[in-house]
Amino acid sequence: MYATIDSHVDLLYDLLSHHPDTPFDETQDAWISLPKLAAGGVRIIVSVLYCTDAFNGPARAADNLRHLLSYAGQNIRKLEPITTVNELDTCYRGSGAPGALLLLENADALAEFPAEALKKQGVRMVGLTHVGKNRIADGNTVPNPEGLTRMGRKLVEELDRLGFAIDTAHLSDPCFKDVAELFPGRLISSHTGFRTHCDTPRNLSDEQIRIILSRGGVIGVAAYPGMLSPDGRADLSLLFRQIDWFVQKFGPGGIGLGTDFGGYDTVCEGFEDHARLPALAALLADAGYPDSAIRDIMGDNWFRFFRDLLQD
Repeated sequence: MYATIDSHVDLLYDLLSHHPDTPFDETQDAWISLPKLAAGGVRIIVSVLYCTDAFNGPARAADNLRHLLSYAGQNIRKLEPITTVNELDTCYRGSGAPGALLLLENADALAEFPAEALKKQGVRMVGLTHVGKNRIADGNTVPNPEGLTRMGRKLVEELDRLGFAIDTAHLSDPCFKDVAELFPGRLISSHTGFRTHCDTPRNLSDEQIRIILSRGGVIGVAAYPGMLSPDGRADLSLLFRQIDWFVQKFGPGGIGLGTDFGGYDTVCEGFEDHARLPALAALLADAGYPDSAIRDIMGDNWFRFFRDLLQD
């Protein structure tokens, strides 16, 4: 079984939505659970602090972020927090409890909540928006989107100073362009599809892929059918074909998994949860992928990226 890293897991959202009073380690039948992580060989997840657009604004955003940080600290037990290279290596190479890094999705709260304080909480990756408009930028569903706001430009400068990576998932095209021009640091897309296969603003264009890869970034392929197929239906073979397309065009060194498990309602047939990860690895092997490339896709690409990020 391959050691696996999942760069986008909506664990908190799933807990709050379906098991609000149950700590993670006690939710044996949940979409994301310790038994399923073990069955899939998952050694590290990126657990998402998903701030919904409903909380945007000066009256609520920062308090909502504080609530999510507190809830995570109280309820995500049995996942080792990862804030150093040694912790990353221990979780990925070891056989103990899996580990978790943190990612902020929708940075509206950072208008009041200092980015430096966020870093002290162990967060090293920030997505500037969710799907809507906030005080920082425009998300991918905003009609006639514009670029970064003045506040957004200042935040991007601060994130660069502090050594954050920016997650471009959910950014509108004008905001992606601004970030690529203004931010010299690491870019990723933690969970996405590809416009070549599913032409939606939510997915990455070939040029955006090239930009992320040119920064040493990694792209996590999501299991959400709405990002994989125009008709919103997908299965494991379709997910494999899109990974294969990426590798044939860009190579195996910049792609990984960012399932978005816990964050949507539909199902990718044959790839419903983390326990199905070995089936994807088997498809890659059956297609003639060498062991080194499979290891890269399943976890090593993200491991190298996170190691470099945490060294700063």
